[in-house]
Amino acid sequence: MARKHDESYKLVFSQRAAVEELVRNFVGGDLADELDFETLEALPTERVSGGLDQRRMDLLWKIGFRDGWLYLLILLEFQSESDYFMALRILTYTCLTYEELVRRGEVRAGDRLPPVLPVTVYSGRPRWRAATDISELIAPVPEALSLYQPQAQHLLLDLQRVGERNRASMDLVTSLGRVERDPSPESLGRVTRGLAARFAGEEFAELRAALRTWVAGAAVAWQIPEEEVARILTTLEAETMWERVSEIRDQVHRDGI
Repeated sequence: MARKHDESYKLVFSQRAAVEELVRNFVGGDLADELDFETLEALPTERVSGGLDQRRMDLLWKIGFRDGWLYLLILLEFQSESDYFMALRILTYTCLTYEELVRRGEVRAGDRLPPVLPVTVYSGRPRWRAATDISELIAPVPEALSLYQPQAQHLLLDLQRVGERNRASMDLVTSLGRVERDPSPESLGRVTRGLAARFAGEEFAELRAALRTWVAGAAVAWQIPEEEVARILTTLEAETMWERVSEIRDQVHRDGI
């Protein structure tokens, strides 16, 4: 059940609007203002290691900077359980991606490798206990060796706790986290209604469809009765339909004028 719920998160963050929400609300330093979200492009996620083992990341996005000189890779992994070696897995995916860029000739000798923003979205109930930097998994070494040890940190979004810093926030990630903390039909309905109203335009149609799938996956994981799920989905669709009716009414009014 948990794996199915993980897959529904993957579907939600396969939408550009969801990725933009994540970067704007959870990555500091005004990074979002430097990125051109119109250039977001989903990249293949399969990689082959040196031992010819097949590896697959959850999601990989490419986005250009506004000044056009560089692009950023956003690596997304979804977890419902704390993985002790998650930092190692993230580093492995990053290195395999760099190797793939070199193999395909997109990065040549003398070029700089593009930066990577690695993110783990965690939906489990217990607090995340695993390391978020590969250096935390390496045994202490003498100072003479410390310079030669790898360091690579990933951004952890613990959905059970992302709303603690700003309980009034209505961003997508925090809204999903509210339901993870309170997996009740009332909470699920309240959050989905809010998201349907916030992402009501035609440009968000695919995101709303992904959210409906997420609601269904969450309901299975939390054993919410089918009749409650049907009511919530009907409400979500009704909110969207009302927005469309309002748009048509306004357009008819403008045409009349």
